Amino acid sequence: MRLRRDASRLLFTLNEGIHGNLGGMGKPALYNKAKLGTKRLIHQYVNELCEALEDLNNTPADVISSAEKEDFFLRASHCYGRSALMLSGGASLGYFHAGVVKALFEKNLLPNVISGSSAGSIVAAIACTHRDEELLDALSVRNLDLAQRPKTASPGTTQNSLFSSVDIHTVINNLSHWVPDLTFQEAYDLSGRALNITVSGLLPNQASRLLNAITSPNVTIRSAVLASCAIFGIYPSVTLEAKNAQGEKVPYLPEQKWIDGSFLDDLPAKRLARLYGVNHFISSMINPAVLATTRNPDKREGLVDHVLQTQSRILKLSTLEVAKLGRKYLRIKSPVINIVQHLGYNVLAQDYSADINLFPRNRWFNPFKLLAPASRTEIQNKVREGELATWERIEMVRNCTSVSRTLDRIIRDNGWKA
Repeated sequence: MRLRRDASRLLFTLNEGIHGNLGGMGKPALYNKAKLGTKRLIHQYVNELCEALEDLNNTPADVISSAEKEDFFLRASHCYGRSALMLSGGASLGYFHAGVVKALFEKNLLPNVISGSSAGSIVAAIACTHRDEELLDALSVRNLDLAQRPKTASPGTTQNSLFSSVDIHTVINNLSHWVPDLTFQEAYDLSGRALNITVSGLLPNQASRLLNAITSPNVTIRSAVLASCAIFGIYPSVTLEAKNAQGEKVPYLPEQKWIDGSFLDDLPAKRLARLYGVNHFISSMINPAVLATTRNPDKREGLVDHVLQTQSRILKLSTLEVAKLGRKYLRIKSPVINIVQHLGYNVLAQDYSADINLFPRNRWFNPFKLLAPASRTEIQNKVREGELATWERIEMVRNCTSVSRTLDRIIRDNGWKA
């Protein structure tokens, strides 16, 4: 049809449906042996479909009217959906995310919808508060290392101590260096990328929230990141702030305090699907609790994977039963214990699988260094690890996202609104 310039029939045929994962072409098993170069039929189909969409977009208005084009492309985009990148929590392992974002951006494959919790919220915020021409410099090891180490140890701690950690003042100073002082709406207007940050309620009856330009456009990103990084018992809980109509900063939901987003909703897939029509998810997973108990679903199962699955089920059940026992028989009414039980169970109960899963190759780490300041060499190694994990999946990402990226670009270039 394309060769015959039969645009009307091509439009009718494509109206029958443009579907993702046709014939299972997005299955991870296809990429377990040969990472790239062998999926020729998939390449041909994806390329042909993208070229057909481009041809329809370029068809003269006297053959297919602008109204017909707009109707088709908006419906096709709604049906096909789009991809999102989800960055998990993981304390100092978060530099892995910087490598993931950098590798995707360099291949023009970085999704426009990005979520982050805890450490992931920092990298997500960096990605969504900088223009394309600024992003690689913002993610460089030089920039990430420039402000992250405390000038002096915080009172009562020793930087060389086994339990040394970056104090809250250093975290705030680093955020002011890495993330511009913008609201979620201002960041979207600047970069065109939709930033989403998860925060958990401090109290068990306080629901978690996904902050973004749709649900909370006036909230400041720095306060959202600080809340999402507030690990219970280590960093103080946070009151969010927003900019009012005069541009002044005021408390946002002043009666509520917020903590680490990874406790309740590390990978907010359902919320992203509802808000943005996302139906394809890429996760960058460095959450220590998940690395220790969950197998990578994209890899073939081995003995270690079965051990991890069994271990995860035992931990989940035992945590739930201990919580029930404490409430029912031991009459434990301590607010702190209740919060710890609530957060601990929810960490284990979450679904951490996505369509494409990026895990660090080395899952073993020193837990006492998770909150400690990292050296430049350690930062460089973690960034490199994120790049390596992403390069292994680049062809899979490209094949699974080419059509949605083509649709989104055509809609954006024509100025159509869904």
